[in-house]
Amino acid sequence: MIKKLYYQFKKYNIKIAREKAERKGVVFDEKLYIKRQDATLPILLYYGFFILFSVIFPNVVQYIPFWAFWIILFILIIRGLNNYFGWIKIEDG
Repeated sequence: MIKKLYYQFKKYNIKIAREKAERKGVVFDEKLYIKRQDATLPILLYYGFFILFSVIFPNVVQYIPFWAFWIILFILIIRGLNNYFGWIKIEDG
């Protein structure tokens, strides 16, 4: 269910970006935009969910170790950079 919502959100972002590029008269490179979305969207959603979670359950967030937040964020940043630049490729075999 979460994966389906993620892909719907990504498709919606691509649609909006394509329309914006057409309005401005700019060439829209969908492949590059998808690459950027795959790199940045998980980080933005992590921030969003964390802020939402901290507003709804402020007492629970106090018990989450500070370093855990930064480790998860660091992993998402490395994953995003890898998706964008393609440093490490995992092949199914």
